[in-house]
Amino acid sequence: MNFLRLKTTECRVGVIGLYNSGKTVLLTSLINHLQDHDPDRFPLVTKQTHTRKFTALPPDADWTAFNYTGHRDALVNHGRWPAKTTDRSQFVCQFERSDWRFSDCLLKLYDLPGERIADAGMLGRDFTGWSEKMLSLFINDTGYRTCTAPFLEAIAKPKVSEHELLQAYKISLANLILSYKPLISPSTFLLDTHGQAARPDTPENLAKSRFTGADADSEFCPLPAPLRVPGSEPFDTFSMRYNGYVERIVVPTILAFKSCTSLVVLIDVTMLLAGGVGMYDDNRQIIHDLFDVLSPGEHTLFGPLARGLSKVFLPHQWRPGWITRLAFAAPKMDLVHPVDRDRMLLLMRRMVERLAGDRDGLKYDFFNLSSIVSTKALPLVDKSPRVLVGVPLRDAEGKKIPPGPEQRFTVSELPDDWPMEWPAGRFTFPDVYPRMPARKDYPPDQVNVDRLASFVIESL
Repeated sequence: MNFLRLKTTECRVGVIGLYNSGKTVLLTSLINHLQDHDPDRFPLVTKQTHTRKFTALPPDADWTAFNYTGHRDALVNHGRWPAKTTDRSQFVCQFERSDWRFSDCLLKLYDLPGERIADAGMLGRDFTGWSEKMLSLFINDTGYRTCTAPFLEAIAKPKVSEHELLQAYKISLANLILSYKPLISPSTFLLDTHGQAARPDTPENLAKSRFTGADADSEFCPLPAPLRVPGSEPFDTFSMRYNGYVERIVVPTILAFKSCTSLVVLIDVTMLLAGGVGMYDDNRQIIHDLFDVLSPGEHTLFGPLARGLSKVFLPHQWRPGWITRLAFAAPKMDLVHPVDRDRMLLLMRRMVERLAGDRDGLKYDFFNLSSIVSTKALPLVDKSPRVLVGVPLRDAEGKKIPPGPEQRFTVSELPDDWPMEWPAGRFTFPDVYPRMPARKDYPPDQVNVDRLASFVIESL
């Protein structure tokens, strides 16, 4: 550290989004721009701000290093969007900013699995409370009731074995996955402890290959009131396994969230429109549950003062972390025609702004962004269709195809507000190959990732 830099400002930024929302792509683009900073292409606050002495550092203990090099290589040489490879990962770097005169920046980027948000409702609940929450969802929501019919039928039997309960629950969770329902709990059925996500298959095959717990020996499922008798089986066994799961899987993830100073929540507006009203409702409920658990913001009059004093007098590794900045980000802006991009931002605000506005001491903002710009837009003439140009990733049947020439895509017009109801498939958006420069020191074209970074990397 430069001797004129008297202290280190540590910024812990958690990035969270549900499956396939673009977390890894966002982090790869952001790291590339910070490491090979060009103020003209990536202004931090202003184009006069530049970074220097960028150094990548090892991750904290118990964290897997974010595979920036591998993810960038996959984008360039294999023409594929990065896949999730670990349960959770971290990228740590340190650099100087020209607009921070007496402090350098220690930046920790947390790639946190969005699938684990579905388990947020476990925190602060015992096995009975979680069972009641899940069963209420299954019984009172038509979409979930249909998918979980095998489990609801099993628990209605006069006598049912532990094996039958678990098998019926696995089939039901598999149905939820295949119906694109995000509230999968325990979430290890969707994303296991090795970071391997469930792939489309028959419900029976998914039930054979996935676990409703951390592993095959610690599976559990919710139980109705008649089966929740202390001292009986399977209640005692499932309660013990549930408590172990919360301690091993849920608590570390939530503590990682809570240790952050800033949080980026990716809300894929294109996916929600394409998926239908049920997907919108599910995602909003998941975000609501996350806010209840994390409780971001300053909760006392002394919060801002204590945080400021800790920055001045404590080494950065001793400073407490609490979320005071929240960025809602709508990714994949390049899949929407430019005339609709303001609507994209408005839709996100109408979905979640109230959740943030109810929190005291929380500074929040909204961004629509493209981590890697991979399409071009044709001008809109009168009421002509909205047309984008890009390299198609899949054919008309949804099968992946090798990269070829650019093609034109007709994309949906975004509504002025979320409809009262809409079916899956009413709105469509292209699936295209990424445009990632092969030259490693030349970051990809981006839109608003610079604004997002300026907001979440908090200065003194």
